[in-house]
Order: sequence, then structure tokens, then C-alpha cells
Amino acid sequence: MGLLSWLFGSTATAGHIDGPGFFDVEVVGESNYQRAIAKARGRAAVGETVVTQATLVLENKNPYDKQAVRVDIGGQMVGYLDRDNARAYRRELKRNGHTNITATCAAKIVGGKPRPDGTDGLYGVILDLPTVD
Repeated sequence: MGLLSWLFGSTATAGHIDGPGFFDVEVVGESNYQRAIAKARGRAAVGETVVTQATLVLENKNPYDKQAVRVDIGGQMVGYLDRDNARAYRRELKRNGHTNITATCAAKIVGGKPRPDGTDGLYGVILDLPTVD
């Protein structure tokens, strides 16, 4: 079963990806989006893991990487798929005839526990996506 087996037909413009439940795809660049992540996680207790939905957005006009895949949560940009995962994701989209799609997947917002010096710890985001061959 492929990454996009959840889609019906080649004209889909949105869908949801069911992952295996491992939450092992780390989002990169989230240190630049700490306020957005804090807003996206809502009123959860400090340090509490929040399970939510992420949206994967193709950024074909990204000035640094034309194959970038942005990760949004709750309408907030929280980072990107790393280069290898972004390319694998796009290859799988292309293989299934969906070169221009926005999809969602399960995500966890982790971290944020206060450091010993009293400052807030950093948040991280991990995604539940299937392994791509």
C-alpha cells in the first residue's frame, strides 16, 4: 500500500495520509517558528505532548529549494520536511499522478519543558507518515 493509497482518482486536490503510528518524521527548522508552534499547541500544559493535524504544503516557488514541503499546524507555519523526505514525498505524489496536492497527517508537538535556568525549552514537531520506498 503506497503513501497515497488514501486518494481516489488522479484529480484529488486534498487528502489525509494515515501513518503507521510511529511519529518518526521530524520537522526541520522549527527553532525559527517557536511562537507559531506555541500558538498552534493551544492551552496544553507546559511540556505536554499535543497530538494534532499537520498540513503538508508544496512550495514550488521557495527561493531556497523549489522542492520544499512546508508543514503547517492550525494555520501556522511550523517548519519543513527535511530535503530527503520532501523529495521522497514529491516522488510518491508524482508516481501516483498527484503533482499538486495538499495533504494532512497526524503530528505531535513535543518539548517546551522549562530549562534549569528557568527559560522555556524549545518545541519540536514530529509527523506520522508512512515510509516511502
